Amino acid sequence: MADSANVTTIKRFYDIADGRITGDPTGLFTEDVKIYTPKFGVAAGLDAMVAAGKGRAMFRHMKHHLDEFQIVEQGDRVVVEGTTEGETATGRTWDGRKDIPGHFCAVFDFRDGRICRMHVYFDPDLGHEDADRYPWWQQQATPTANA
Repeated sequence: MADSANVTTIKRFYDIADGRITGDPTGLFTEDVKIYTPKFGVAAGLDAMVAAGKGRAMFRHMKHHLDEFQIVEQGDRVVVEGTTEGETATGRTWDGRKDIPGHFCAVFDFRDGRICRMHVYFDPDLGHEDADRYPWWQQQATPTANA
């Protein structure tokens, strides 16, 4: 089954964000886009979206596993559950397919073919650098591929 136009737009956004293709991601969003990410909060507008994207500077590289996304679409809303892998600026690596960090869920709303709302939910401690504050972290069972 072919992707809808909205799903194609989301995948293009992740392709640009991950550097698989070149392009300006702001054209995929409305001028008044509303965004949310942990540690950044809620904001509106393209300038806020660009500012939130600068948080990627904490990574040497990061990529989303697009082919493994779980996607639910209803009307103008698309929910994406997926995983990432990469390396932090301090050299710590993660792979959400094998470890706790790297799982995310993103909710996208569309208006006139462009993203007007993007709320992304994830644990920003992708390199386990904050694990000492969470004693249960070390007691987690080994994740399975179907988690």
